[in-house]
Amino acid sequence: MSRIFALLPAAGNSERMGRPKLALPLGDSTVLQIVVAALRRAAVEHVLVVIGPHVPQLVSLAEVAGAETLLLAEETADMRATVMAGLRCLEQRYAPCAEDAWLLVPADHPTLDAEVIRRLIAARESSPNYSIFIPTFGGRRGHPALIAWHHVAGIRSKDAGEGLNAYLRQQAAATREVPATAEVLRDLDTPQDYERLRLKSRSDES
Repeated sequence: MSRIFALLPAAGNSERMGRPKLALPLGDSTVLQIVVAALRRAAVEHVLVVIGPHVPQLVSLAEVAGAETLLLAEETADMRATVMAGLRCLEQRYAPCAEDAWLLVPADHPTLDAEVIRRLIAARESSPNYSIFIPTFGGRRGHPALIAWHHVAGIRSKDAGEGLNAYLRQQAAATREVPATAEVLRDLDTPQDYERLRLKSRSDES
């Protein structure tokens, strides 16, 4: 039986937010812990959070939520470099095979719904001719992406400056888009984004 891993790059500088956004509180949790919790509810067994050296406080938050962590020794040049470090870590720990798959999950995506993850996994099981599954809403692609492990070699072969999205766009024939809700398009970049989410969290609790 194939395995599914989740990889959360958490090494950004949160420049637009002005403070480490993944540690921000939402309800009785934090942004990072909410994302990890959604993955765990979807029965993703191995969740790896790749953490930059400037935000070591995220290690305990991730581990309390049930994730594994990789604390980088130095800052990475971009998100692709962070993801590649995480993929190497998963290879060393679990030796994934070509039939396995991994979820690329933005850690700043606290509206992540476990049902979206289940839907991607179900699409993979029912569509063996595809190897990349991406949720969409209104004709736009969102997060997370479910990617067969054999694509790791293809990603690794690209020039260092080529982003992950560029690679995924080149794989149109292997990609199935999976309809989802508008939440797959939302992320957390600015103080205004956070305020909207914070107010929504309060409303949901009341």
